[in-house]
Amino acid sequence: MKLRLGANWDVSLLDALRGTSVDALFGKLPFDVVGGARPGFVLPQVDRNDVKQYIQACHERGLEFSYLLNAPCLGNLQYSRKGYGELVDLLEWIDQSGADSVTVGMPYLIDLTRKRFPRLKVKISTTARVNTVRKALQYEAMGAEEIIIDEHINREFKTLEAIRKAVRCNLELIVNNICLWQCPYNYEHVNHDGHASREGEEEEYCYLQYPGYLCLYRKLMEPVELLKSPWIRPEDISHYEEIGYDHFKITERFKRTPLLLEHVRAYETRHYDGNLLDLFTLPRKGAFTPVHLEYFIKPEHVNIMKVSELGKVFDLEFRELIQLDNRKLDGFIEHLKTKDCNHTSCSDCGYCETVFKKVAVVKDEEVRRAAQRVRDFSEKLISGEIFEIPRSHLLFRIPFFKSLLKHFLRRRLKKEQNID
Repeated sequence: MKLRLGANWDVSLLDALRGTSVDALFGKLPFDVVGGARPGFVLPQVDRNDVKQYIQACHERGLEFSYLLNAPCLGNLQYSRKGYGELVDLLEWIDQSGADSVTVGMPYLIDLTRKRFPRLKVKISTTARVNTVRKALQYEAMGAEEIIIDEHINREFKTLEAIRKAVRCNLELIVNNICLWQCPYNYEHVNHDGHASREGEEEEYCYLQYPGYLCLYRKLMEPVELLKSPWIRPEDISHYEEIGYDHFKITERFKRTPLLLEHVRAYETRHYDGNLLDLFTLPRKGAFTPVHLEYFIKPEHVNIMKVSELGKVFDLEFRELIQLDNRKLDGFIEHLKTKDCNHTSCSDCGYCETVFKKVAVVKDEEVRRAAQRVRDFSEKLISGEIFEIPRSHLLFRIPFFKSLLKHFLRRRLKKEQNID
């Protein structure tokens, strides 16, 4: 088994990984000309020099590094002299920084990398949604050395086995994804994140991640969706190894080192006692690196006093509201190995609902209140209330007063989010 881990840029994490199954890390600048699958404001604010030094530190410890270019959209910048030049400049820096590979989300970047920077290996991101034999074969033919399979088919064993038999390149599965299964918001969400991590777009809007709110709301109002999500339990790794998979990816890039190490230990030992939700990315105080709050203080675009309510929206410990005893899920996967969820409706099947009632503990009233806060905030984006600017806010467009406002809101948001 080989584990791939998100880079939070903490070198002490690399030291702690010695002797584990982790052989590679992945990450990127919070903002660059391509963008990625996470908004820049949730990531540690590192620069090019930090990344280069980190890659060197990885190599000194025998670890590979893959730079992420996994946004699903380039905004057509590749069709201009300026945009093309910026893409080549970024890839040239990635190459010179010593990255071993790039993880890309679109064919154009495969061809550009192979043509101009052949030293770099090419990995295909999950954002490319490789979920059939034909797609896998086509990406392999383009020159991909590794493909990260669409996590939404993690429980489609016949498809996974067929893909593994069809291609020769490495295949990787994401183990701790907590997206809604076949999420209707997914494409919009990933595209949002791509633009919210593209250099030069930071000041054009205030990214408020509407699909993310709808996703969180569904998980709170219908917590059985947490069981349907396409994660892989540490104990179930062997079922995937049996059909030829031995590369597994652990997210996230903005989790603190102790939590990432906890995830590594769980998957390496193939055992976890406790609430299964602890292995995923759900609201949890102190688990993540600080959010780059400056991004939200944009009185020229939104009513920043209403935006500041985000702190209260996410002021919750998901793991305390809903608990899934991992030990009680032993054997859960057996049913999924023999059934095709794509050919039936959940209401006709009822398997996950039955299991959820047996293994879950839900604080119903607290969950309902948390869901309502999420819903109330998200509705402001549809009603337009979030964009209504009081006359008094016009003063904040003056640089001096805007600076004072940022200072005040930064302190307020940090207090509400319990950020050090």
